[in-house]
Amino acid sequence: MVVSEKKYKLISEGLPVAERAARISEYDGLLDDFVKGKAGTVRVDYPDKSTKALMAALRTRVKKRDLKIKVAMRKGNIYLTKA
Repeated sequence: MVVSEKKYKLISEGLPVAERAARISEYDGLLDDFVKGKAGTVRVDYPDKSTKALMAALRTRVKKRDLKIKVAMRKGNIYLTKA
């Protein structure tokens, strides 16, 4: 019986910690500008985005970043208010 040489090796090694890049949203700049600004409340005008999609995205980013901002919809417009 002829044993052929294996083309691979199995090396005992611990699993490295996965490096995960921080995700940056297209809305982070908008939120940063609002936080740095002097206005307490602003209306957001964001062309090419539906009002509902914009509101959901902003609320998600505010919650994820733990910002003291309230997102509200009034008469079809989105408003940001510093809390």
